[in-house]
Amino acid sequence: MQDFKRSFRLWEFRVSHDQLLIRSSKNKDSNQNIDLVFVGVEYIELPTMLKDVALDAAEEDDFRRAERGLGKAVSRHQVFAIKSSGRRYIVVAEAMTVIENNLDIFESSLETF
Repeated sequence: MQDFKRSFRLWEFRVSHDQLLIRSSKNKDSNQNIDLVFVGVEYIELPTMLKDVALDAAEEDDFRRAERGLGKAVSRHQVFAIKSSGRRYIVVAEAMTVIENNLDIFESSLETF
């Protein structure tokens, strides 16, 4: 599990490449952004604002929710669990990575992923 005691926002979704960016912007306490980047995204179940984010291993209920949401079987390696404020959310994607960067608010790490 990776735990970030920071707030994140659903920042960008690129339909053309099925890429999702969830960002915690740099602020007075941190001089770097933390970007959660997903590629090959098929399903998103999360709010636009997330507080106290933790990336967690997907559990059986997460897999069931993903399959119910998509209406088809989902490979277990494609389900990513995000915890925020005591709740669990999921993203179904081919891959995910965490990128720390100094990009400007209008720059996207999706371009460099």
